Amino acid sequence: MKYKNKLIILLFISVILTTLFSSSCTKSSNSGGTTGTFYIHLHTDIDTNEVADTTVLYRDAMGRHFSLKTVQFFLSNIVLQNANGTTYSVANAVVLKDIDSEAYIIGNAPIGAYTSVSFNVGLDSSTNTKTPGVFNTNGYIPTSAMWYGTVTNGYNFMKLQGYADTTIMQTGVNPVSFSYLIGSEANLRKVTMPIRSANTAYKPYLLTANSIVYIHIICDYGNLLSVVNFNTQYSTDSYTLNPSIATKIANNIPNMFHYEE
Repeated sequence: MKYKNKLIILLFISVILTTLFSSSCTKSSNSGGTTGTFYIHLHTDIDTNEVADTTVLYRDAMGRHFSLKTVQFFLSNIVLQNANGTTYSVANAVVLKDIDSEAYIIGNAPIGAYTSVSFNVGLDSSTNTKTPGVFNTNGYIPTSAMWYGTVTNGYNFMKLQGYADTTIMQTGVNPVSFSYLIGSEANLRKVTMPIRSANTAYKPYLLTANSIVYIHIICDYGNLLSVVNFNTQYSTDSYTLNPSIATKIANNIPNMFHYEE
């Protein structure tokens, strides 16, 4: 009888220890939340005018007036710069921007203070050969919307379409259409945003456990298209139609992005 009681007591103690050990392991594996989530908020602007209506002609810094009805581009290879000097590459983060949406999730990152972000406008050579539907994006339109049509050519990295006033007096009468489809590995461009610090107008991004932080960036298409003449350089598709125009615009891509806040 005494032996049986001892056995029951030992089993009871064993259950308690197992429960405590399991609880301890669970708490440790959750790590109390060591990451937060970054979003990128991409504003569609022509100079200081936010594009709110695709039928309106907006004035750019050069005094030209044009509209945007299609704005689509890929962001990939997104890398976050930490204030401690390290970098964090967000795995599998590919954003497909469209004109109707501005906020896109990038993904989780370790907690800390972040001073910059860099990204490619376009796709790496391996992803560019994958047919629509094979890879995912953080976007709201299908990748087929950017597909050039062949595995050899892959995707348009950026698609811009709209109407421009080509009159000398900028009267806005009878604007002409433009279409810029920019693709090919040669037109992949890297963008590195300026460093943010306590001594600049833009402070570092503080990512705390389980928090959500937005990176607000203005995309100024007036600045981007400042290198083209709407009268004579109104279309390209990178491969067969005026590829030199695509290269000209691609070279100006790093100049179109700047912080909103």
